[in-house]
Parts: sequence; C-alpha cells; structure tokens
Amino acid sequence: MSKTGHLRTLATALAVMLAVFASALSWSCRGQDQIAPEGSTIDLAANPTTIVLLGGAGTSGSSDIVATVSSAVGAPLKDQDVRFTASAGSLFTPSGDPGANIPIRTDDLGNAHVTLVTTKTTTVTARSGKASGTITLDTVAGNISSILLEQDTTSAGCMTDLTFRNCSDSLCLVAQVLDNESLGIPGVVVKFNLQNAENSKGAINGVFTPTQATTNADGFARSSFRLNSSCPDDCGGGETCTGEIVATLQGGGFPSNVVQFDTDIP
Repeated sequence: MSKTGHLRTLATALAVMLAVFASALSWSCRGQDQIAPEGSTIDLAANPTTIVLLGGAGTSGSSDIVATVSSAVGAPLKDQDVRFTASAGSLFTPSGDPGANIPIRTDDLGNAHVTLVTTKTTTVTARSGKASGTITLDTVAGNISSILLEQDTTSAGCMTDLTFRNCSDSLCLVAQVLDNESLGIPGVVVKFNLQNAENSKGAINGVFTPTQATTNADGFARSSFRLNSSCPDDCGGGETCTGEIVATLQGGGFPSNVVQFDTDIP
C-alpha cells in the first residue's frame, strides 16, 4: 500500500475513534446532573403553604412547590438540575411521574416544579450542587370556607373603635377560621397583613404582635396592631393616616374581610 493509502486509512480510523469518543462523552454527560455553580442559591415557595385535608385527619392534600435557582448575583439560572426530597408524603413531577430525588431541570425563569401530596406537616428540601433550600408545609383537617376578621374592643388595653388617637394605641384583632358549616377550625396558622396603608405623602407602616397565630379549639386567632415608631411624623399634627388589615392563611389563601382604620392624632 502506498504512503498515501496508509495516511487515508489512518485518517479514517482516527475519525471513527473520535466519533466513538464524542458519543461516549455525550452519553456520560447525559448521565450527570447539571448542577448550579458555586455561590448559587435556591429559594422555595409553595401554593398553598397550609394544606387543607378536606376529608379530615388522615386524608391527603397537595401543594405545588417551586424551587428558584439563582446565581451568586441573583440572576435566575435555567437548565440546572434540582433534586427534591420530602420528610413525608410523595413528590410528583409536572407530568405526574414520581419526583423524589430525581433531577428536574429549571426553566427559563430558573424554576423547577414538583407537587407534594401528604397527610401531615412536611418539610421539602431542594438541592443542586452545594445550593439548597427548605420549606415546611402545615396541614389542617377540615373544609375551610372563610376567615372572619373583627376588632376586639373588650380586652384590656385595646382601642374601643377604629381610630388611633395616640401613637401608642393598640388595635386588637380576632380572626376566626370557619368551615362550610360555620364551625371554627382549630390548628390553622393565620397571618395578619397590612395593606393600602398611607397618608397624604405616601405609604406608612405598622407592627403586628404576633404577625401570625394558630387558631384555638374554637378556631380563633388573635393579634394586635400598632403604628410604627415614625407615627408622630407620619400620622400626627393633623396628618391623617388610613389603612386596611386582612387575615389570610400563610400562603395568602382565604383572605378575610377588611378591617379599616384611620387616625386622629394631635
């Protein structure tokens, strides 16, 4: 065989070897997670964060879980593999396949999704490389119909109406979580929220004590609200402040009626 023939044969063999190597490398990469780079973070959110067990204790409920993978500078990262685990219950992919501890790739927004089905309080953990995040979801037995929010005017130290006349006044609140038979549901975590709070110059703030509370045997949860430390400047001297308070589940579900306040502080 001529020298030219040997070179052609060698070139052909080399091309075949390179093709085989490339194929093997491709299959190898497919078998590995695409993990988030160093310094990345994972934030977990759920809807709802309180799972209602409609059939009562022992039955199951579900929640949609989303893990957002972000870079060290806060930019969402697409095409990263996230693995989810749960302390109880079962996890499923958006297509309905088992989703526990398998790689689920983030979308263009940096989000990876699973659905949790559980009968009890559960902690879900998401990991990608060294980045991880956790979220705990509560369960409550009963068919929640609504949350009723009222002012408490009878307890000691509470305002008797909805007008603040001093920066140290306390607006006392009582929320009741009701089922579809108007009976109180115990063991539900209720969050108290301030909205549309403002004066003529812009937004104002205040403080809830506590910001969330668990309903008692009759379905009641209590909190109090006070204007913050900038009250004399924001709401005194003839300046009128107004605001609204609502009570919801932790994830924002079942918003109550609105309790609206104003001020008349010298």
